[in-house]
Amino acid sequence: MNSKTMKNNLFKSILMLGTVAVSFSACDLDEYDPNKVTGNEYLEQYEYYQGLVNKCYSPLINTFYQSSDYVALCEAGTDLWQAPQNGTSLEKYHYYTNMNADDSYVQKVWKFAYNTINTCNSVVQRAENVADATPEQITQAIAQARCLRAFYYYVLVEQFGNVTLTLDDSTLGDVDFYPTRSTVAEIYAAIIADLKYAVQNLPTSWPAEEYSRVTKKSALGLLCRAYIQGAAYDLTDEETGKSYLEMAYDTATDFIANKDTYGAYLYPSFADVFNEQNNRNNKEALFIAAGANRTSDAYSNGNYTQSEVFRHFLPSFGTYTDLGLVDKTSNFVYGRPNSNLFLPSKYLLECMQEDPNDIRYRYSFISAYSAYSCVLWGETFFYDGVAKELTADLVAKYGLSTDHVGKKLYPHFELIDNSNGALGVWNADGTANTPIEETEGNVLHPEMPLPAEDSYQYSVYVSLPTLTSEEKAAYDCFVVNAMDLYEADGQPKVNTTVGGVSGSSLEVSIYPAMSKFNMPGKEFFGSNAQRKTVDMMVMRFAEVYLIAAEASVRLGKGDAATYLNPLRERANAADAPASVDMDYIYDEYAREMCGEFNRWYLLKRNHAFEERLQEYNPRAAQRFRSTNYVRPISQEFLDAIYNADEYGQNPGY
Repeated sequence: MNSKTMKNNLFKSILMLGTVAVSFSACDLDEYDPNKVTGNEYLEQYEYYQGLVNKCYSPLINTFYQSSDYVALCEAGTDLWQAPQNGTSLEKYHYYTNMNADDSYVQKVWKFAYNTINTCNSVVQRAENVADATPEQITQAIAQARCLRAFYYYVLVEQFGNVTLTLDDSTLGDVDFYPTRSTVAEIYAAIIADLKYAVQNLPTSWPAEEYSRVTKKSALGLLCRAYIQGAAYDLTDEETGKSYLEMAYDTATDFIANKDTYGAYLYPSFADVFNEQNNRNNKEALFIAAGANRTSDAYSNGNYTQSEVFRHFLPSFGTYTDLGLVDKTSNFVYGRPNSNLFLPSKYLLECMQEDPNDIRYRYSFISAYSAYSCVLWGETFFYDGVAKELTADLVAKYGLSTDHVGKKLYPHFELIDNSNGALGVWNADGTANTPIEETEGNVLHPEMPLPAEDSYQYSVYVSLPTLTSEEKAAYDCFVVNAMDLYEADGQPKVNTTVGGVSGSSLEVSIYPAMSKFNMPGKEFFGSNAQRKTVDMMVMRFAEVYLIAAEASVRLGKGDAATYLNPLRERANAADAPASVDMDYIYDEYAREMCGEFNRWYLLKRNHAFEERLQEYNPRAAQRFRSTNYVRPISQEFLDAIYNADEYGQNPGY
């Protein structure tokens, strides 16, 4: 094979993966059989054309919201997260160290975004050839494709800058091996046009079995997001002549005022937002990446249609097995804690401390960690059997009060059936347990601060309020003050002293774990405790309120509190001040949206990296440069085109 043929094949593998040779059933977004379609003529049949539409969704749960790559691009390197124990995990993203063009995270996001854009283009361009569909079906198919295409282009333009805009299906013509860059303005104009079309032509809802498809509210939410993000470039809306910032305010506030028209909803309590009972068909979700149901055929493929994002926020439990915590692959409560990538920053926890009545910390983080029992491991009554007695040695090791010698730490959870991950919750005296599906949900979130009288059912408690030695002594379990995880400048500590032992890692090896994507129980149990079958929210309605408030502050409207207070009231927090500034906006985004794939975008559009990293993430500030506002262009792509020198790498890489 000559070099030109090799380059052709490489380019096609990057930009044309899975565009024609694919078939989905009309109702299932997860399954497909690539052997069913052998030619373009099949896509003239609605059954197969609809399969192509479904293909536009596949990277959401299979790629973007599956593992650590896209969340690293969206959350790492900001003021909210750092590497535990000041380590090197995700160093190139947390701290802008030696990021290069062949990094797998960069190439994966680039590749799957462009692959799927081509599929979206195919849906749009092939629509006129579909013979056995109604006009409404065709219009809705195009609207779905254009809505999703806008999302993928939003990712590309913000992560990589002025990339190539193409709205043509590469399978219908010659592949352009000499691509040129489009301007940011051109790309955003296409994004806005696609989303406006989608708002007009998508339905308000779909049948129950197709609940995960985009709707009017999905497109409208993404339109708000595109306007506020695009405002960083001083762009003007072609239709209205208004600035993108004005359009962000107008679109968001109008959406809020007319939310019932679009079926948008804000839960009355933040406790409901990430409650595991609400994960399927979450009422606040505008746009989701759908995980597999355990009863579906899609579940049988353990590597896909499941997400492992949750585990990247977990600490390691291996240090605390003598207190009953279960490490690695057999943790059927929290999932496999072997990643340990995201430690909440001191700044983030300080935001959560701002109002002690604010419940968002309680329902966004796991702070009290417990063991679990399992009746199938040879015991008929295992609550007491798995309990850990606090010996004199354990009390000394963890610096506990000697009054606790002889007491026991009991499990809070019971693995009722380890063949399917069915969990229950023990009552206070351990005489019975309740299956999770019969609870009110939120079983990972006990009352915060954790009452000392409940601490016998937990192994480790990380306290957000700083407790004195006397206050700690009232707890049966090992207590860590969250603020003791950090040096004065906010850098994570490498080690601490516990029980008089210098250099101990007992305190700094565990920390509050962001839990928004962590759902326990058989409904969400995935392969090897490493993946869970959760639906991931790509966008939820609360973000629209924050966009309205942010735009209000930046425009000097003076009504930002009007849009922040509904979020604060449902969180049981005090009202926002009458005069809101951008610092308050950053804090409120942190409290409401931490970990939800948007912090990097927020700092980028406000040109805030330099100032905020210097104050809240000094290690990242040391290496951050203005060129880090975009990522490197995929080296795989540059190797495949014929004009790589002309196309150019982004500056700084």
